[in-house]
Amino acid sequence: MELHRLLEKKKPTILNEWLTEIFNTYSANTATFLKDEGDVFANPIGHTITTNAEHILDGLIKGEDGDELSVYIEQIIRIRAVQHFTPVQAVSFINNLKTVILDQLRPEISRHSLWDEWEELQADMDNLAVLAYGIYTKIQERIEHIRAKEIENNERFLMKLMGNRTP
Repeated sequence: MELHRLLEKKKPTILNEWLTEIFNTYSANTATFLKDEGDVFANPIGHTITTNAEHILDGLIKGEDGDELSVYIEQIIRIRAVQHFTPVQAVSFINNLKTVILDQLRPEISRHSLWDEWEELQADMDNLAVLAYGIYTKIQERIEHIRAKEIENNERFLMKLMGNRTP
């Protein structure tokens, strides 16, 4: 596929632009820190997002399916889910990739008449967005379960402190 060769050729630029889009969903100071701080221990969130975004882009270039890429998507979604991103905000990084790729490759896609390949890649990314939403939903369910258990445990503890038995 010609489009995959173009993606490989422009991968560093696409990845850099995509990461900028992802990090720009945070406040300006946080975005700068996440993008510029290279120490994995000082910036585990930035490192996780960068590493997994690169794996996702590599997987798309190689034609891997959603099952193979879900582990990388989940790592990013976990971060965004606990940071109280809305579902749309949490999965928007997939759509951002679509925009970045088209911005970077539109002239070549037009010049080489690669619109059919672009539509296939776009469908793959749409499937990844749906997968990401499903992952987000499962993570939110787990978070709510943990919160409910924590409330239940706190109530039991308070009842014991007050000298009452739990029902």
